[in-house]
Amino acid sequence: MAIQDAVSITDVMGTDILTVRPEERIPEAARRMSERNVGAAIVEPDTRGSRPGIITERDMLNCVASGRGPEYLHVADLFTPDAMTIPPDSSLQQAAKAMTSDGFRHLVVFDGEKTLGIVSIRDIVSHWSSEGQLPGLGAQIREAMTTEVFAVGLEDTLREAARKMGERGIGAAMVEPAKEGRPPEMISAREVLHSVAARQDPDTERVADHLAPRRTFSAPDWSLSQAAEAMTKGGFQHIVVVDGSGIAGILSMRDLMRSLIGSSK
Repeated sequence: MAIQDAVSITDVMGTDILTVRPEERIPEAARRMSERNVGAAIVEPDTRGSRPGIITERDMLNCVASGRGPEYLHVADLFTPDAMTIPPDSSLQQAAKAMTSDGFRHLVVFDGEKTLGIVSIRDIVSHWSSEGQLPGLGAQIREAMTTEVFAVGLEDTLREAARKMGERGIGAAMVEPAKEGRPPEMISAREVLHSVAARQDPDTERVADHLAPRRTFSAPDWSLSQAAEAMTKGGFQHIVVVDGSGIAGILSMRDLMRSLIGSSK
């Protein structure tokens, strides 16, 4: 089953865009992103017609990982000046391919003159799921998940955890449980964003105090459509895959989209 191209990117993009200014301090920008519970904000250029910039929660993670103090930095120090943009007449398939090939979670919808909206991986997968347009319905999570599961310790500082995640280019890590038999925990770039927003010191804050408040689990033989429904309805970026021996892998929204795109060829 192929993904249909009748729907354009403007049908699923978000238009209630959070905009931040280059001169804003990072904790203030993080606070606004945290309050809106969004992973990216637009940085509009001074000149009309110029491509907008973007700052994301991954930028916040990398900032903490680098050893720099967010309180001394401005949006201008971290953001990407020329965001990855896509024309408003683009299809969801075109957007998905751009995201998976270039490693972006967000695309800015730009008509050459102004910013119209922003689209995330979740927006696209959610539409495909709700409309029953997912290809590869027989494919299982085990075929798309990442089996190299990386974990940080409960007593690691937030800085240490961010550095380890940044070195591996991942936005989430498992957290080793304090007691054997306890369900696994997780920390992600979103928790680091919330901490920056609260102006906490990443060198004294511990992972144990910044665990993801919610997580979801699946078996390896779940279908990709089941995974897509669970992730989009629950608002999860990752699914922890478990079997009889423990954690078998992690499925990210990007893993899911990459597999769906491959199935649609």
